[in-house]
Amino acid sequence: MLAYRNTRTGEVHQPDPGSWLAGRLASLPEVWTPFETAEAVIPARPVKGARKADWVDYAISRGYSRADAESLSRDDLARLFDDDQD
Repeated sequence: MLAYRNTRTGEVHQPDPGSWLAGRLASLPEVWTPFETAEAVIPARPVKGARKADWVDYAISRGYSRADAESLSRDDLARLFDDDQD
């Protein structure tokens, strides 16, 4: 599966093939470098003020169910993963 890495920040996205995000990342090769991956990419820990959807995706990648993650507020999800910071 194709994923993209930000050359400046190291952030990684694995958009669905043919999605608008895949097209956008492919159109910015000086910032987003494509690479092949056999597995799903685990998202980076979102910043504290990120959208709730980003926190839900992160919680799911850490083993929580979607229902459990969506039942919490964005701030609760951020506090839940406070220990993940280096």
